[in-house]
Amino acid sequence: MKMADLTEIAAWFAGHEGTRLGHSDWLEVTPDDVRAFADVTRDWQRIHLDAEVAAAGPYGVPVAHGFYVLGLIPYLTSGLLDLRWTTLGLNYRLDRVRFHAPVLVGDKVRGTATIGGSRVRPRGFLELVLQVTVETSSADRPACTADHTRLYQVAADAELPDLAHAGTVRLDPPPDRPAGSDR
Repeated sequence: MKMADLTEIAAWFAGHEGTRLGHSDWLEVTPDDVRAFADVTRDWQRIHLDAEVAAAGPYGVPVAHGFYVLGLIPYLTSGLLDLRWTTLGLNYRLDRVRFHAPVLVGDKVRGTATIGGSRVRPRGFLELVLQVTVETSSADRPACTADHTRLYQVAADAELPDLAHAGTVRLDPPPDRPAGSDR
C-alpha cells in the first residue's frame, strides 16, 4: 500500500466527513468505578455514592458523574477508528457538550461517533473532530453528546486510514492489570 503524508490523511478524513463510524461495545458503569472517580476527583456528592440519599433524589438511584461519562469518551471511541497511521493522539478540546439523560449506576453505556471535520495543524498534527454520542441502556435518549477534538501525529510509515481496520489500535488496559480486566 502507498505511504501517505499529513495532507493526504487530512484529505482522506475531509472526504469522509459525515461518515458514521458505528458504535463501541457496551461498558457497565459499576459502583466501584463511580466510587473510584469520586475519590480521584474528590466529588463525593451523595447522589453518586449513597443509595439511600439517591432514592430520595430525582432519579431514585445513584447516578454517575457527568464528568465520568465525558471521561469515557476516548475509551468508548478508540476502537471506532483505524489509527495505524498515527504515533501519538492527544485530547484537544470538547465542544457542544450536552447531558441529555442520567447514567444510572449499573447502566451500560456505549459510544457512537461521526467524523465531523479535520484539518492540518502546526508541528505536523492532524486535528480531527468526532461528533460523539454516549448512549445508556436505561434511556431512550442519549446520555451525552459532544464534539471531541483530537490532535494526531502522523507516523513516518503511515498509510491512509481504512474504515475496515477500525479497532486495530485501541486503548488497552495497562500491562499491570489482571488478564481480562478492562478497567
